[in-house]
Amino acid sequence: MPTTTQRPPADLLLRSLSPHHRKILVATYFHRRTTREAAHLLGLTPEAAKSDLYHAMRDLSDKLRRATVAGM
Repeated sequence: MPTTTQRPPADLLLRSLSPHHRKILVATYFHRRTTREAAHLLGLTPEAAKSDLYHAMRDLSDKLRRATVAGM
């Protein structure tokens, strides 16, 4: 009998991120901007935007993994 893993709703995971991480993710993935465009919009250097996006994605991935393991 196959088991299914229920994933938590994406909006809950996004809300659990810091506001800074949420802003860079929304600016890039949801608004389909490049990191350079998002950096300009958010008042960051392109390098800072890339770093922030990396950390935001890592944080989101960790939260998803923990929520999935916990059976959220």
